[in-house]
Amino acid sequence: MTSCEWEYAHVAGACDVAFAIDGNDLEKIVTCGTDHSVIVRDKRTSEVEHNFGEHGDAVHALATAPNGKRVATASADYCVKIFSIDKGQFEGNVTRFTLPVHAVAWSGDGKYIAAGGEDGVVKVIDAEDKTIKCTIECPRSKCIKSLSFDPRGEFLAGSDDNGTVFVWVLKPRDENEEVGDAILFATEAPVATGESPLLNSVAWRPDGAVLAVPGRENDVTFFERETFKQIEWEMKGHTEAISLIRWSPNGKYLVTASDDKTVICWDVKKKLAIAKITDTSELVCGAAFSTTGNSMALIKGNGEWAMWDEVVPSKYTSPTASVALSEIDFKSELTTWKIMPKKKRTMTMVLEKVVHVEAGPKPQPAFQPGSVAAVPGSNRRFLSYTMTGSLVATTEGEFSSIEFQFHDTSRLGRIPVITDTYGYTLGVAGEKGCALASPMKDTEQESTLYFHPYDSWVQNSEWQMTMPPGEDILCIATGSSWVAAATSKRYLRVYSLGGAQRQVISLEGDVVSIAGHDDSLGVVWHEAAPIGPAPGDQVLAYAVYNMRHATQLARGRLPLSHQAKLTYMGFSEEGMLLICDSAGVVRMRTEAFGGSFTPVFRSSAARATDGQHHWIVSASASTLFCIITRTSAGPTPSPRPVLSMLPLSVPIITPEQSVTDLEDEAARANFALMVAQSSGEDARLAMGASEKAAIKLFHAACKSQKLSRASDIAETFRQPNSLRAVLKLPAVSRQPALVERIHELIETAVDPEPTQGYTQPESYTPAPAVRSTPSTVAKTNPLTRKNASVPAVDEGNENKDVNELGVGEGKRDFDGTPTPSKAKKSKVVTNPFARG
Repeated sequence: MTSCEWEYAHVAGACDVAFAIDGNDLEKIVTCGTDHSVIVRDKRTSEVEHNFGEHGDAVHALATAPNGKRVATASADYCVKIFSIDKGQFEGNVTRFTLPVHAVAWSGDGKYIAAGGEDGVVKVIDAEDKTIKCTIECPRSKCIKSLSFDPRGEFLAGSDDNGTVFVWVLKPRDENEEVGDAILFATEAPVATGESPLLNSVAWRPDGAVLAVPGRENDVTFFERETFKQIEWEMKGHTEAISLIRWSPNGKYLVTASDDKTVICWDVKKKLAIAKITDTSELVCGAAFSTTGNSMALIKGNGEWAMWDEVVPSKYTSPTASVALSEIDFKSELTTWKIMPKKKRTMTMVLEKVVHVEAGPKPQPAFQPGSVAAVPGSNRRFLSYTMTGSLVATTEGEFSSIEFQFHDTSRLGRIPVITDTYGYTLGVAGEKGCALASPMKDTEQESTLYFHPYDSWVQNSEWQMTMPPGEDILCIATGSSWVAAATSKRYLRVYSLGGAQRQVISLEGDVVSIAGHDDSLGVVWHEAAPIGPAPGDQVLAYAVYNMRHATQLARGRLPLSHQAKLTYMGFSEEGMLLICDSAGVVRMRTEAFGGSFTPVFRSSAARATDGQHHWIVSASASTLFCIITRTSAGPTPSPRPVLSMLPLSVPIITPEQSVTDLEDEAARANFALMVAQSSGEDARLAMGASEKAAIKLFHAACKSQKLSRASDIAETFRQPNSLRAVLKLPAVSRQPALVERIHELIETAVDPEPTQGYTQPESYTPAPAVRSTPSTVAKTNPLTRKNASVPAVDEGNENKDVNELGVGEGKRDFDGTPTPSKAKKSKVVTNPFARG
């Protein structure tokens, strides 16, 4: 094992390091970090020679020109800049993006710079005149994490936050290729958020024959240049995801840095780890080989840097020494010779070639709704954030704790700070208590489920369950009377709030997520392998169970956007199943059409500014509850996140000559009515809102002379009073055909149920709306002190407008809908307070 002497360079966060050459041809060390600075140090003394502060935000990455005298930088201030190390000055801006830039690379001939970041665009820029030579769109990428030019100048490789590895064409090899074509599109690298120090670094071997990328099994994946098919060459030594890959100058060695806080130097052809650093304590997020000796510069996520001397032990060939092709060409090992006997006593040599398998789409792993993934360099994260409260996990050295807090601070029932001795990674702040789960750790510890109620009638009401050996808890959920855990054995284990075993359900595929609300438990699992080219379409199925009555409420295929993954699953405030995918589309299930999902929110359309992300918490029939963040990683405990309430919006298309706002209002009102009817709640208020929105659409259709559309809208009215309310406009507008059509609808309509607290008289018949004659309005003094009488209803007046009747004969609401008055009597009513 090797150790290094670490020194402070930058504040904690994503950092990078590179070697450069000054005006005296001396090698210098260049570092960058989240303190907005680019620092040049003397390699021998570590003294700071230059501190460039031209960037206005964190500097994420460095790239050195082939001659070593210039350095390009990628920053969160949306800019790519060049610094001249040999002159010791800022040279100028290269280009500007619309969002933070995370990756930058310099071509082998020094002519071009490539950069990309959170706007999902890769630009190839001329390093001299700063013109953009090529722009490559990556619509499914939220952040470009790394870039690397092919040493031969024909291709550009890159990776994104989803773990997708790309190879784009820069120099077409035939007429079927164009600049920017993706000839490799494989989901091979780990998932890494934009702000995470995990780089998903891609690296070409110096001769350009092999591309190395981090694998999803804590290993390195290799692709051969000609066909870009995966090379079956296994190098495993890390226990967590690999973030960074660097080839030695001669291509014989490979250095990998992992989230397990170790750095390994490999002899690639021998698959041998020849050197290892284990004292980093933080993820190494930047590394660079010296071009002049057997040393390497490293920098960690906490901003510390160090020189690793004697990277390659002295008994091995130096990393800068010239080597023969046979010493590095491990691809030839894929061709093997076998001796196969024939019937005769002669022996024949038969050549057998290993068959390459294209990197296909992979099923998405299980996830915990409402949980934020751990970010290297941060010691606090949300294990759970729900509408009830939050669970925050804190790690300080070897001590870990979990703190629960209600959003409603006046609510009774508290949970003391939980000392985390099991290493809990899953949590849910439920309705009646909080649940935690720890993963299985090889043979050291079995997976554990823990539940702590908010309040109980007995002391020591918390309980714990230890899973059988080899069974790992993947996600958990709680409800009004139950706690559930989905495990790696495809079991759904259900317990009571007191810890009593309730049920064990076998799932039909690997679980993706579970969520609970009241008596309902929703489960999503893989129904089949992903289909189509990588990253592929996930094939997911779902089921909703009533845990109190042990019944199945719903079941079906889960709808997702093309090549998207499920990122959130939960229930609305009304108990409707709610999902969100990686494309930012939120869908809610109702009982309409026998059970269907309606798209109710699109993050891309709701962004107030570029770079906003909506982290879903819950929703209601009309509102989405979310936390707006700058990255897709989710909120952080400090500062305390603010819960935003955004209106739901169904993706409608506005008809010709209609009004978008009215169409959107009607769509939202109709959806709210569907939710109310599906949840079994009193739907009268929702029906009234839907009718009012439809009345506005009816008026808009009439004014635009779209009578057929107006008639169709009128047919949707569920209350006869709404039909009578809209009758006036076509009558005034002299549209007799529409008036006649509405009269037909009134005659065939079924009277609605009476509203609560009101009984409609059987003898009452609302008068249709017609134009009134102002001269016939009865004028009475309502303040008279004399005996007043209410005029009797005359048969000849039953079809008159309300303005033609006496004050006590009837009223109309704001939209013209007549409201019945009490039955009238012809007898004179005496005022008992009259002076007589």
